[in-house]
Amino acid sequence: MLRAFFVAALAICIPALAPQPAAAADEDAVAFMERFGGEWRGSGRLLIGPESGLRFHCALNGDPSRSMMAFGMTGKCWTGSLSAPVYARLRYNGDQKRFFGSFMDGAEGDGANIVGERDGEGFMLKLMRGELQGLLDAEPAGDGKMTILLSLYDPNSRRSIPVAAMGFARAGSDSLPIYDPAITGSIEPGNK
Repeated sequence: MLRAFFVAALAICIPALAPQPAAAADEDAVAFMERFGGEWRGSGRLLIGPESGLRFHCALNGDPSRSMMAFGMTGKCWTGSLSAPVYARLRYNGDQKRFFGSFMDGAEGDGANIVGERDGEGFMLKLMRGELQGLLDAEPAGDGKMTILLSLYDPNSRRSIPVAAMGFARAGSDSLPIYDPAITGSIEPGNK
């Protein structure tokens, strides 16, 4: 199950869905989504579990739709010779000022349902699959770069535990942001 959420996070780090016309009041939300369009590459590592320290890479393409208030994303992530396709869809609901969507056919399929919102210049997405819940927190890390932290909620301790840390940059960038929280759960960004 941890692996399913890990792959889900990779796919939605660059956020689209059902047709919904854009209203003038939602122009800011549309411009926000468009910032995440285009080709991105990234790398990161798992922070806990039996595969702790495992490094991975991703190549993703964001496809925002201004007229549909939506964002689609496709690509793949890999480690060594193993790779997996990823895809996600989000739509923006102007009345609720939130994003709704799915990763890999949602919780009914092999992925997770998504509910999220803007968080300053970044975004925070809640991932849900049955009783399992997680958070994906994305923050800007310079021009055309961002960092992502995936956490899973532990009902026993009632806290979120960091599971994977990632750095992404637009294709063609000469470097990726480094983001490597300590395994203890502290969240301390490296060089951005």
